[in-house]
Amino acid sequence: MNRKLHLTLLLGLTLFLSACASNKKPEGPVVESTPGTGDVANPATDTNPFGLQGLGYTISQLEDLGIVGNPLNYKTLYFEYNSSAIDKKSEVIARAHAIQIGQTGVAQVNLEGHADERGTRDYNLALGERRALAVANLMASSGASGAQIRNISYGEERPVDTSHNEAAWQKNRRVEIAY
Repeated sequence: MNRKLHLTLLLGLTLFLSACASNKKPEGPVVESTPGTGDVANPATDTNPFGLQGLGYTISQLEDLGIVGNPLNYKTLYFEYNSSAIDKKSEVIARAHAIQIGQTGVAQVNLEGHADERGTRDYNLALGERRALAVANLMASSGASGAQIRNISYGEERPVDTSHNEAAWQKNRRVEIAY
C-alpha cells in the first residue's frame, strides 16, 4: 500500500513539474521561409527545411543538435537514467512529429515507453509511462491532438539490447514513436 502511494505521489509530482516546464524558443533570429518549398532548402536561412511549418530551426541548427536530415526519420527518443526529462534533441524530434501529425491528420500515434532492466518491474512500468506521458504532453502542445496520442509502457520487457552494461541500458531508456 505504501509503495502504491509513493508511486502515485511521484507520478503526480512529475505531471505537475512537466506542466510547469518552460517552452523556450531557440535563440537567435528565426527567418520564416516561403511555404511549399518542401525539401529544397537553403541551409543558412530556411527554418522550414522539410515542410514542417512552425519547427523554427535551420538545417545547421538541427545538425548542431545531432539531427542529420529530416527529423521525422528519427522515431526513438532517449532518456537519462531514472528520468523522464526530454532533452533538446528529443524535444525537436517530438515537435516535428507533432507538427506532421497535425498537418496530415494521422489518426493514431503510439508512444511506447521503455526502461532499462535496473529497478523493479512495477517501477520500470511506471517510468516507461512517465516517459511516454512527457512526450505526449509535448506533442499535444505542439500540434497533435490529444485524442490522436496513445501511451503504452513496456517498462523493461522489450529491450533493444539485452547486454548488461551502460551502453545497452542507454539504448533501452527510450520512447518509440509509432504511427
